[in-house]
Amino acid sequence: MEEDNPLYVIDALLAWHYGNVAYYISLGLLGFIVLFGLIIREDILRAQWGFIALTIALLPALAECLTPVIFPWPMKFLITLSLILHIAGGIFGFYFTFYPLYDKIGHLISSMAIAFVFFVMIMVLSGMTGKNVSRTMVAIGIFVPVILFALAWEYAELNIDAIAGSTYYVDAYDSFFDMVFNIIGASYFVLNIHAYMKKESLNSLYRKFIRWKN
Repeated sequence: MEEDNPLYVIDALLAWHYGNVAYYISLGLLGFIVLFGLIIREDILRAQWGFIALTIALLPALAECLTPVIFPWPMKFLITLSLILHIAGGIFGFYFTFYPLYDKIGHLISSMAIAFVFFVMIMVLSGMTGKNVSRTMVAIGIFVPVILFALAWEYAELNIDAIAGSTYYVDAYDSFFDMVFNIIGASYFVLNIHAYMKKESLNSLYRKFIRWKN
């Protein structure tokens, strides 16, 4: 049946009428967490990172205001959700209370969000140039940057702790499993896109994932 087809599920997800509403609600939740950390917890350091996270989460909305492009809401929502998990984990102490499960879920969602961003970038470049890219190149173009970004983040955690006295970096064992979950998240996304591209070209997916204002 068509409803059992994973491609049908993705199509239905993209077409969900309240997708942007979910994204804007997540933005509001992130803003609330940041203000809570600043005003109630008086956690200046994490609140500063929270404002940076909120700025990043707002970038897709800002880009949509300045351009005729409308990005897929799951990408915008995943970006904001990953930032919510990261900031709430520090301000509310979830990283420590629910360690290591909370941390690994955060890495899983973050890797999928970043993979989605790179996929959208590839689609936009393909759509603008009219060039079709093979499934293999798309998979490499998503997976490799995500893993490089994840490795850079592990290194950054160590340096942030040294400078700010925070406790983001635990040990090499923890970083290893962070990377395992990053690989799982990126691989899951890449495998789904790879399966999708067996049915449709990248240019076709560009027209499906990226919408333009009338």
